[in-house]
Amino acid sequence: MFRHRIPATVIAAAALLAPVATPGATAAEAPNFTYLDINDHPKEPQPGFRVLPYLQMPAADQMTLNFFGELGTDATVTLEESGKELAKETVKGKLQENLRYTEGERAQEIDGLEQGSWLKSNNNYKYSVTFSGLKPATTYKYTATLDGEAKTNSFTTAPTADDWGNIRIVAFSDTETEPAGRPKKDGAREWERNRTFAEGSLDRPGEGSKWFEKFGSNKRQEVLEPRYPLTQDEAMKHNIREIRKQNPDLLLVAGDLGQGGGYQPGWDEYFGYVAGEHGDIAGSTPMLTALGNWETFGASNGSYQDEDGVAWGAAKGRNAYMTYFDTFGSDNPDHQDSYYRVDHGPVTVLTLDSTKGLPDEDAAVEKEKAIPGTDKEFFDTKGDWGTDTNTSFTMDGMHKAGATSQPDFGEGSEQWKWVEKQLADARAKGQFIIVQFHHTPYSSGVHGTATASANPDAQPGTPMRVYTPLFEKYGVATVISGHDEMFERSFIDDNGDGVGFHNFDVGVAADGLRGDYRVKNEDGTYSPINFNTYREWMAQADEPEMWVDDENGVRQLKDGGKHYGHLQMDLEPLKCSNDIAAKLTTSPVYLFPVLDSDYELVKVERRVYNDVQEILLTKDGTPAKRDAECDPVPDETPSDSSAASSETDNQGSSTGGIIAVAIGVLAALLGALGFAVLNADSLPLPPAAKSALQQLRSQLPF
Repeated sequence: MFRHRIPATVIAAAALLAPVATPGATAAEAPNFTYLDINDHPKEPQPGFRVLPYLQMPAADQMTLNFFGELGTDATVTLEESGKELAKETVKGKLQENLRYTEGERAQEIDGLEQGSWLKSNNNYKYSVTFSGLKPATTYKYTATLDGEAKTNSFTTAPTADDWGNIRIVAFSDTETEPAGRPKKDGAREWERNRTFAEGSLDRPGEGSKWFEKFGSNKRQEVLEPRYPLTQDEAMKHNIREIRKQNPDLLLVAGDLGQGGGYQPGWDEYFGYVAGEHGDIAGSTPMLTALGNWETFGASNGSYQDEDGVAWGAAKGRNAYMTYFDTFGSDNPDHQDSYYRVDHGPVTVLTLDSTKGLPDEDAAVEKEKAIPGTDKEFFDTKGDWGTDTNTSFTMDGMHKAGATSQPDFGEGSEQWKWVEKQLADARAKGQFIIVQFHHTPYSSGVHGTATASANPDAQPGTPMRVYTPLFEKYGVATVISGHDEMFERSFIDDNGDGVGFHNFDVGVAADGLRGDYRVKNEDGTYSPINFNTYREWMAQADEPEMWVDDENGVRQLKDGGKHYGHLQMDLEPLKCSNDIAAKLTTSPVYLFPVLDSDYELVKVERRVYNDVQEILLTKDGTPAKRDAECDPVPDETPSDSSAASSETDNQGSSTGGIIAVAIGVLAALLGALGFAVLNADSLPLPPAAKSALQQLRSQLPF
C-alpha cells in the first residue's frame, strides 16, 4: 500500500520473449518467409512512440505499462496520485527482432494504397514497467516520455471484492485489422443476407443499383449481395470511439486481433486503433486479450503449416502475440501468457487458449463420418465433440517450429486442470465468473458444427464444449467468444437444474459480417442447417431488416440486420432480502450507419438490439434461476394506507414540529456559545480557544 511513498517499481524488460528458435533451425531460416535485415528499414526509425502506453496485468494493487519505440533510447515514466509524484523511473527498451518485416510484407501491394505507405521501420523496442503496492479503486496519472515526446494518461486500479460499485465491461472479437481494410470500396466486407425482413420492407439493393455502384458487391452462395457501407477501418474506429464514450473498466478482446499474427502490418494496424494514431483506449482501460486462430496464422508468411509438417507461420504469429501481451500466466511457465486469470473486485475473468486440442484430428478422415442431425443428435451418436479446433496445423508441427507455449485444452490437460482449480477458488470466494476464449462452442455459423458432422468444418468451436460441465458446476455467468463473426446468444443448462450460463459470440468488431451456416437444397435455394439448438437470439434471424426508398427514391436501410458492435456488460450490487446480491445486464450494442441520398455517411448511431439480458447473481456468486427476482428489503417506515393518510393529513403540523425542534437546537447552541464567551476566563480551555473567546467578548456591545 502507498501510505507515504511508492515502493520501487519493477522493470519487466527481463521477461520479454525471444524470437522463435528450434534446434537446427530458426524462424529467420524458415522456408516460407525471410525477415528483412534488422538495418534494412522500409522507413527510417522515428523518434517517439511506435505504440503508445497500454495497460496490462491489472489488479487492485498493481498495473503494468507497456509501450514501443524505434530508436532504443531510454524512456522515463512518472506516476502521480492527486497531483503528488510517487515515482519516477528510467525504463530501457529491448529490441524485438521477431517483429521485423519480411520480404513478402515489404513487396505487398494493396489496391487503393500507395505501395509500402503503411510500413514503418524494422525497430520495435519494447518498454515495460510494473507499478506495485497501489491502493484499490484509486486513480493514478502517469506520464511516459520517450525521445522528448510525452504521453500522459491515467488508470484506476480494481476495487476489492468487499467494496465495489457499478462495474462496466465491454467485449468484442474478430477485429482482424490490416491495411487492406482502409480503401473505401475494397476495404468493405461482404454483408451476408439477413434471414428476416420486417413487414412492409423492400428487398435489399440489387445489381445495377446505386448501392452496388457506390459500395460494390460480393457473390455469396450464388447471389450477389451488397458490401457493407463502412470499411473495416471505419468500423473499428467507430467501435472504439463508442466504447470509449461508455468508460468501461475492462475491455475483453476474444481473439483474432490482426489479420494474421504472423503478419506484422496487421499488428501495426491493431495498435493504431487502441494505442496509436486513432485512439488510446488501451492506455486507460486494461485490455484482456485471448489467442484466436488468426494469432496462429502466418498470413503471407506461411499460412499455418508447411508441407514438411512444420508450423512456421503459426509459430511466428504466436510468438508475436506473446511479445505484445503480458499476463499473470498460469501454473506452467512454458505456456507463458497463453491463459490467465484477472480479478476485478467481485468479478473473476478467466481467459483460455482454445487454439489447439489433442489428439490432432485429420479433417478428411473425420469428414467421412458425416454424422447427421442437430448438435444434440450428433453428440448422442458420437459421444464427444471432437478434440481439435484447428486441423490446419499439428501440435508437433508447432513444436518443431520452436513454439513451447502451445497448450492442449482437452479434458485432463494442464490447462483444463488449471481452469478447474481457478473456478473452484473463485467459487469459494463468492466471485462472479466470466470466461472468454476465441472458438465459440455454440454458434449457428460455419464454425458451429463439428468436424465429423454432416456439414463439417475444419476449425470448429464445438470441441470447447468439453468445458460446459465445469462451467455449470462452478456457476459461470457468461462465456465470451468469437470466431464465427456472428452476433449470437445461446443459453446452456445441460444438467437441467434451472441454472445455466449465456454464451455470446461477439465476433462483430470490425471484420466479417457473415450469416449462419446454409446449405443448398435440391431446388437451388439455400437453407440454414440449425445445428445449434441452444440459440436464443441471433442478429440476422431476430432483428428483421427494414428497407425503404427515401424521398429521392434511394433504397435505405432504416433498422434491423447485422452490424458492427460490441457487448456491454454492466454489473451492479442489489439490496435484496433473499439470496440475490447483484445484477449483470448484457446489452448487445450495434453501430448503425445513417446515409444520405448520395450514400455519404451522415453519422453512426449507437443502438441496442432487442436482446438485453438481466442475469441475477446470488450471494455465493452463482447465477440465480432465470425466473428469480430480487425481493426488496422491507421499508422500515410505516407503509400501510392509514399511516400514509395520517402522514399526509398532518403534513403541516409535522413540518411545524420539525421547525420548532430546529429552533430549539439552535437556541441551545447559541446559549452555550454565549455562556462560553461570558465565562471564558474561568473555563478549562486551551490558550488559543480562550483567547478567541475573550476577543469575541470584547466586541460585544454590553
